[in-house]
Amino acid sequence: MIRYIYKILGVFILFTSCDLKAQEIILLDEKISDDYLIEGQSTEILEDKSNTFTIKDVNSPQHLNGFIPYKNSERFAFIVNPESAYWIKFRIKANSPLSKHYILENSDSHIDDFELYKQASNNPTIYIKERAGFTSDFGVRKYQHKNFVFDISPDTVVQTYFVRVKSNNHNPFIFKIRSTSSFTRYALGEYYLLGLFYGILAIMGIYNLIMFFSLRDKVYLYYVLYVICCAMISMVEDGLGFQYIWPNMPSVNLVIGNLAPLLLLLTFTIYAKRFLELKSLLPKINTALNIVMLFYIAFFFAGLIMGMRLHFEFYLLPFLFIYIASILCIKKGLHQARYFIIGYSFMIVTIIFLAFRMSGLIHTDNIFFVYSFNIGFVFEIVILSFALGDRIKLIRAKQQEAQLRVIEQLKENEQLKDKVNRELEEKVLERTRDLDEKNMELKDAYEEINRMNGLLDADNKVLKTNVKELTKARVLMKEVNFEEFSKIFPDKDSCLKYLVDLKWSKGYACKKCGNQKWCEGKDDFYRRCTKCRYDESPTVDTIFHKLKFPINKAFYLLFLVFANKEKITSLELSNILTLRQSTCWTFTKKIHEVLAKRKKTNTDQDGWGQLVLNSEDSKG
Repeated sequence: MIRYIYKILGVFILFTSCDLKAQEIILLDEKISDDYLIEGQSTEILEDKSNTFTIKDVNSPQHLNGFIPYKNSERFAFIVNPESAYWIKFRIKANSPLSKHYILENSDSHIDDFELYKQASNNPTIYIKERAGFTSDFGVRKYQHKNFVFDISPDTVVQTYFVRVKSNNHNPFIFKIRSTSSFTRYALGEYYLLGLFYGILAIMGIYNLIMFFSLRDKVYLYYVLYVICCAMISMVEDGLGFQYIWPNMPSVNLVIGNLAPLLLLLTFTIYAKRFLELKSLLPKINTALNIVMLFYIAFFFAGLIMGMRLHFEFYLLPFLFIYIASILCIKKGLHQARYFIIGYSFMIVTIIFLAFRMSGLIHTDNIFFVYSFNIGFVFEIVILSFALGDRIKLIRAKQQEAQLRVIEQLKENEQLKDKVNRELEEKVLERTRDLDEKNMELKDAYEEINRMNGLLDADNKVLKTNVKELTKARVLMKEVNFEEFSKIFPDKDSCLKYLVDLKWSKGYACKKCGNQKWCEGKDDFYRRCTKCRYDESPTVDTIFHKLKFPINKAFYLLFLVFANKEKITSLELSNILTLRQSTCWTFTKKIHEVLAKRKKTNTDQDGWGQLVLNSEDSKG
């Protein structure tokens, strides 16, 4: 559909631009100028819709009458219908014999097929053909230059030249006649500026690649890929890639020419999304941009398959979307987007110029328009360098702020450490005082033990004989012996577990502050108050508090005394439990005191539990 519109538009332009005046002859005068631009009024155009005309056909009277002169108001003719071939005719004459050599140059190097037909010097009826083109090997050109350059020999006699062009793009016909000295001067300057341009790209690419390896920030890698895509488009646009990198592969021009704009859009979108932090700042816009890109890629490849090109408006849409997103990011407080918008503004303008040029809507030989993409991109990468530098500055500011927070936290930790050390020192002093008190208690207990040992010696004298037999008999009379008892309470942990279940059966309450919340203490089965941090042993407030021998034997000793109704002696217990008699006597005495206290209270509580919990050492 688009191609038919262009066909109608081309027919309208060609017929409305017709002028009844005769074709103007291009007059060369080396005293006046070395450069001549073949403008529209100097050319006549013939459209070959069948693509079969030869030089003999177009030079015949039948087709010569079909050439249409271009009107004076139009500067250039251009390919309106990409399916047709176009023949351009112009005539050259020198005012006087020329001392300089002249060449014909076509500035648009994107024409697929370009053929120049010039009259032979010895026979004007014979035309010599020279070729160039975007789809022909670079080696067929006589001049190894990015533009199409051909030798001409202007004379005082009028010479007629024919040019046949065939291209799938809407290319303009920009023909220039230059002296070789002028062309050399212009070409050297142009190549110097292009070399400077690619040098800047290389420097920026290497610099950002180094920044990526230094900072490990992927935004620099994305920027490098973006620079590479811009370089690829530039090489296709200015023809340097075809001249130096793939001179024998003209098909690469078409591949890169078709894919490079898409790659440029993809790499710039990925770079912009990371630089502007869209995923975190504007998640909805980030999602919408992803959808727009997916639709564009789908339409792009569908267009390639169907042989259609998307309008440049579709190409500009994602760029404009990113431009709006960058403005919103500034409102969100992303200061580094300032330089991004300035640099991106240059890029938007150059992309618009490039899209207009690729679509054939604007044609000019102005160097600033021809190299608008290069110029705009140089401005953009310079300004985006400031943006990346500003980004680093902001990152460093955030790092310094984080370091200050870390320093403040370290100061707080140091103060907390000093506070904890002071509390620990106070606790150590308190613990030292407690140990001194315990030592005094141990000293008193030692004296008490010595006194008890004297009493035990006297008691032993009374127990004369058959102690062993009597003990065995009494033990055998019981239903439970130590071996069976040990199956119930085999070790220390089982005894402590029993004490925990018995002692805190109705719930925990701190002895110091009354708090009912606890956590695990310093040892197994200890309970620590979550409020005052007091550690309480399961033996505290039980008959086993301050026990000096294995608790499982103490359990059995308590059972023997309770089961024998206090009629078993300390000597018997010593032989049964393999403990010192004084140890058995001390603990038996403690049991007797608890039993006596129990008889006075006449409590109905279970006897075993009452003996365990009603200790003389209980504080409450």
